[in-house]
Amino acid sequence: MQTILLVGSPNSGKSTIFNLLSGGQRKVSNYSGITVDASTGALRSNKLEGEAPIQIVDLPGIYNLHPSTLDEGVTVDSLIGSNSRFSEYHQVAVVLDIQRLETSLALAIQLKELVGEKLLVLVNKVDEQEFFNEEHRVKLEKALGSKVLSLSALNEDQVELDKFIRKNIEGERLKVKGKILATKRSLEYFGKGSEEAVEVVDSEKVVLENIKHYQEKARQILGTVYNQSDRIRSQKTHKIDKVLIHPLWGTLIFCAIFYLLFYSIYALAAPAMDFVDGSFGLLADTVAAYLPEGHLKSLIVDGIIAGVGGVIIFLPQIMILFFLLSILEQSGYISRAAFLTDRVMGFFGLNGKAFLPYLSGFACSIPAIMSARTIPNKKERMATILTIPMITCSARLPVYILLVGTFVPSYTVAGIFNTQALSFFFLYFLGTFFALLTAKLFRLSFYRGQTSSFFIDLPHYQRPRLKTALKQMWRKAQTFLKKAGTIILGLSIIIWCLSTFPTLDAEKTVGLSDEVVASRSLENSALGRIGKSFEPVLKPIGMDWKMGVGVLVAFGARELFVSTLGTIYALGDVDEESKSLRERLKAEISPITGKPVFSLAVAWSLLIFFVFSLQCTATWAIIKKETGSWKYPIYAFLYMGALGYSGAYAAYQMLI
Repeated sequence: MQTILLVGSPNSGKSTIFNLLSGGQRKVSNYSGITVDASTGALRSNKLEGEAPIQIVDLPGIYNLHPSTLDEGVTVDSLIGSNSRFSEYHQVAVVLDIQRLETSLALAIQLKELVGEKLLVLVNKVDEQEFFNEEHRVKLEKALGSKVLSLSALNEDQVELDKFIRKNIEGERLKVKGKILATKRSLEYFGKGSEEAVEVVDSEKVVLENIKHYQEKARQILGTVYNQSDRIRSQKTHKIDKVLIHPLWGTLIFCAIFYLLFYSIYALAAPAMDFVDGSFGLLADTVAAYLPEGHLKSLIVDGIIAGVGGVIIFLPQIMILFFLLSILEQSGYISRAAFLTDRVMGFFGLNGKAFLPYLSGFACSIPAIMSARTIPNKKERMATILTIPMITCSARLPVYILLVGTFVPSYTVAGIFNTQALSFFFLYFLGTFFALLTAKLFRLSFYRGQTSSFFIDLPHYQRPRLKTALKQMWRKAQTFLKKAGTIILGLSIIIWCLSTFPTLDAEKTVGLSDEVVASRSLENSALGRIGKSFEPVLKPIGMDWKMGVGVLVAFGARELFVSTLGTIYALGDVDEESKSLRERLKAEISPITGKPVFSLAVAWSLLIFFVFSLQCTATWAIIKKETGSWKYPIYAFLYMGALGYSGAYAAYQMLI
């Protein structure tokens, strides 16, 4: 099998081209850090009869062949043959971004010197620059001495791209011709076996001069390709940037954009949520009407439908969140947000590169922690990894929506601000602020050192593509539904069993009302006994044993808190008509005090606990993998747990 390495700078459209060639479904975003390890895929036309198989390898984005981060090291290692996974390959295809042709071209020149005639050049995004035509392509091909194809990956020029790859791939394995300059400090980013292809220099200045040398070569080549009237113009982008990255106006716009994002999650999703909620209620009533009384009916209605339905109701909001984030990513705004926050990050001992992993953390902590590999400074990287789990991930979203939507009154403040949207914004802000504050403490203690410099390539603004946003939204929805249909379904059945058995002796229920029987049956169950053992610890923060069980189960996955409550409160409900989980929570009365179990104080206690605590076992595993030791996830679990409990205690005591 022949192998092609796909190389390019971040935002060049490299991963889009990889998806186009292989039919893959990699997430494509308009900021660096998406590809943090090499991924492979087979060329689509491999399926055609008589075609030789070709493997495509998508390498992490780089600006030059002088790695300063772990992910860049993966790319350079693969190119010089010291990466055991891709030590033998036949061709290199470099992706050039037409909007930043000078920067991309400098990388292409370096690669040309390294691999010679084995280099193929793909000029991407030509649909966004009308002046790049066939004449320019031919001139560039002549100047580089390599085959050049101009294309638009987003317009899916797959057939031409496939033909170009097959026509120009060489049969013999590639042999590296040149050497890469590296300082002693940057050797940590290279793998074993790289000595022959690396020339170690004493000074960082030598490497910088080398980079400038290739940039000058790129300018000279562009001078032969373009006439003066063809020069790339970015006046429109600069005019917009004067506002969007302005220290004052840019910050205000940043806050407004994310407030509108959170407001939209509520406002746009409400009709769909009501529909899903009503559908599951109707389903439960219909199933209950046809099944005889007994454990099977209770399992299906109170266990499966109540547990899974309690989570599925939040699908519309999750879809809206990721649709809007995709729009922001495609537009080019996210890179501006990273640039805008660099000064803030610097105050907390980090730089703007940490913004990108933190932003990924709003989706999931696992890829966010992996993307911290893009941070060159090891101490900054460790501080970022150990604080990312406080960023509000999508798994917290169902918990926030349930508690805020049920117990925070909805009304307008100052004529424009909705209280529930403000609460949502506050929860996101609180997690982010304390993540940064903790990172600052780490940088002043365990990981003390000077904050590194931050450089980012700001892409041109572009019109978001609805198709791309819808695809990304649907992939997130599929992931959520898959989790609901497997993990949450399984856990709902387990929770039902633990909540039902052992059953209460019949003689102990004589003369008692249905409500009392249901309550005592739950307390007598295995789950009730487990929850009761934790009640002394939970009482100071306003929680009863039922909430405690939900919190305990949430350590497997946070959204299980919702499905667990759905199952527990469905079993405790004696009404014939199925109620939504929100109605059940509002109606729950303490048998001891005669007052509602849930209140605004209890809701905020739970919310604050979920903001800070590290409850995802998969996150523990990825922290261990990225740091190389179990002591780091254990430490993160302990300090975040203490912070969560303290915050919940403070919130409850202030609001009761």
